[in-house]
Amino acid sequence: MRAPLALLLSLAVSVSPPHALALERDEVTPFEAGDQGGIILRVMLNGRGPFRFLLDTGSTHTAVSEKTAALISAPVVGKTTLGSVAGSRAALVVRIDALEVGPINVPDLLATVADLGMAGGVDGVIGHDALATLRYTIDFPQRRVLWWPVDAAVARGTAIALQSIQGRFLLSLPQRQSVLRLVPDTGASSLLLFDPVDSLQVTHLPERIRLMTSSAETDVHMARMRELRVGDVTLRDIPAVVTNRDDSEPAEVDGLLPLHYFDRVTVDGPGKRLIVEKTGAHGRLMFF
Repeated sequence: MRAPLALLLSLAVSVSPPHALALERDEVTPFEAGDQGGIILRVMLNGRGPFRFLLDTGSTHTAVSEKTAALISAPVVGKTTLGSVAGSRAALVVRIDALEVGPINVPDLLATVADLGMAGGVDGVIGHDALATLRYTIDFPQRRVLWWPVDAAVARGTAIALQSIQGRFLLSLPQRQSVLRLVPDTGASSLLLFDPVDSLQVTHLPERIRLMTSSAETDVHMARMRELRVGDVTLRDIPAVVTNRDDSEPAEVDGLLPLHYFDRVTVDGPGKRLIVEKTGAHGRLMFF
């Protein structure tokens, strides 16, 4: 499982006007914006709650805090290794009979017990195992998630094919001289790249920061990416962090792409595509 990130970076993004909706009220779920730009939803577990859960498309599995697992009397069914770019550790696995968020009900879910203090003090994380077959739009300006029926027409924007790799979705993004393979990640606050990186596109900065996750922590290099092409959208002058790859990250993955860089993002799990929307054809990201 890839642990949720807690990078101490703050980014500004442009916003777009709201779109008209064709959904019922119970199919629109408001979310709370976390300290690091995360998406926090109110979730019911086994009919109890609500609990505060981080929507994390970059995490392979759902996770709960030790306190939350105890509150719902979730039985321990095994052990696993909780891994992240900062390192790995052993963790227990519990069974959750039902996870409910908005109109969505996910039955018979196995969740990792994790220390989630670095994820903004949430009670749990909704991972790819619960999200992979769903269709939903994250509307960042309006702070809401729209849950789409399988046969509904979804948002307009730039559509990019999604690949499945070791329990996560992956984007292959053609750049000027290469292809960058990034995990679309609602749990990351900043662009994260694994060494080695393309020196023609990425400038290393002298600063280093401490990267903290729910499984470990490590030092990472600050950097700046001159240009990142995401379909028809071009992002420029992007703050980033560069770190060494560990055993939890497969060689096919070049890094993590924060989805809050865009105004609206639709994840179409059944259709294996990501649809991104951003005001204007080009974007610029910078520190506050």
